[in-house]
Amino acid sequence: MDLEPTDDQALLLDTSARFVDDRLPIEAVRAFADGAPLDAGYVGAAAELGWFAMFVDEDLGGGSVSGDPVADAVLLAQLRGARLQPEPFAAVNTVAAALPAGHDGLLSDLAVGKATATVAVAGDALWGGGLRAERSGADLLLTGTAVVDDPTAAWALLTADGAGGPVQVLLPSDAAPSRTALDCLDVTRRLQLLRLDGLRVPAEALVVGAVERTRIVATLLSVADSVGALDRLFAMTRQYALDRVAFGRPIGSFQALKHLLADVSLVVESAKAVLAAATRAVSADAPYAGEVVSIAAVHVGERAAQAGQDCLQVHGGIGFAWEHDLHLYLRRLAANAALSGTVEFHRDRIVAVHREELA
Repeated sequence: MDLEPTDDQALLLDTSARFVDDRLPIEAVRAFADGAPLDAGYVGAAAELGWFAMFVDEDLGGGSVSGDPVADAVLLAQLRGARLQPEPFAAVNTVAAALPAGHDGLLSDLAVGKATATVAVAGDALWGGGLRAERSGADLLLTGTAVVDDPTAAWALLTADGAGGPVQVLLPSDAAPSRTALDCLDVTRRLQLLRLDGLRVPAEALVVGAVERTRIVATLLSVADSVGALDRLFAMTRQYALDRVAFGRPIGSFQALKHLLADVSLVVESAKAVLAAATRAVSADAPYAGEVVSIAAVHVGERAAQAGQDCLQVHGGIGFAWEHDLHLYLRRLAANAALSGTVEFHRDRIVAVHREELA
């Protein structure tokens, strides 16, 4: 069971696919992975398509084509994952979905692409990391590190453990005393380590009541990206099995590969189904939405990487070549499973919901 796009969503997806294929096709993604800068007009042009406006009120220049911003964002995230697009997208929409009233100026800028924002994908308290916040008069002192997925973003929404529970702050990204570029298995990503030891944060930077919303949306869009990447990888693999001839027959006609491809197909379709369930739960603001999103993260995180390895086996030797795109998809799937909460982190969240039942 997949998400069925409405007519308006289908138009958005078709327009976005043509935009990506024109502005950042796989050849340009490879150049970006090799260190080339992102096309300077990419963010602005994407904003014109509404990529960053879905969670922003219409009064502030935003709006959703379908009236369901969660579904719109998930469908776009799948499309982007299939085409291995880099940030910004998921982080900007996560911040837009999380920010409460009082950030109208920033939300307007995010919607039209005048500013970008990021959230931590590892290291801070959102994902069980060690970033801490202590009171210092009216201010907060942050201690620890966080890893962000878009080093060019103007703003960063970070989560730290405080004496009374997790607290969130919205900071200019350049406020971090130290920023270090990190290598990533996914070469289409540019991670950055923020060292925040001793950073004084004014009280007006606090964001109240958005921790769980941030975690849910960030996880959901990461899962959607993985499902899009896996779906495209399986389509590539199936086509290769039909085209590649050995012993006078397409290799896809051999029973061993038929069974393997059937198993991968099952993983792809089940991943789409669990993503659809999580999307509907978040769209409805269901009380169990966080649990269902974590179930989706565990299911896809555990199975997608192995399914990708099975696709590699079908390709044989050509699949190991740097010049083939397959390894880029494997890297995206593996990185997504480790960032925005590991499989173990999300499994612990599921168990925590049912701890009393399991006692």
